[in-house]
Amino acid sequence: MKTVAERNTLFEADIVKGNLENAGFHPVVFDNSMNSFYPFTSIQGPSLVDIRVPDEEYEAAREWLDKDLSSTL
Repeated sequence: MKTVAERNTLFEADIVKGNLENAGFHPVVFDNSMNSFYPFTSIQGPSLVDIRVPDEEYEAAREWLDKDLSSTL
């Protein structure tokens, strides 16, 4: 599994995950912090939520995310 994106909150990560799933990818959200409970405070600095995809989907998922992000700007 490779990290294809990072977001500040679990909510934002779930949106990215859903978009990737709709595009045919198999993402998983990893949140190893208290970020989901206290998203605006952190003792150890910023804590990001990772969205990961299987290794074989990484390049295509990055391209899809880059294309999708640029089309919304």
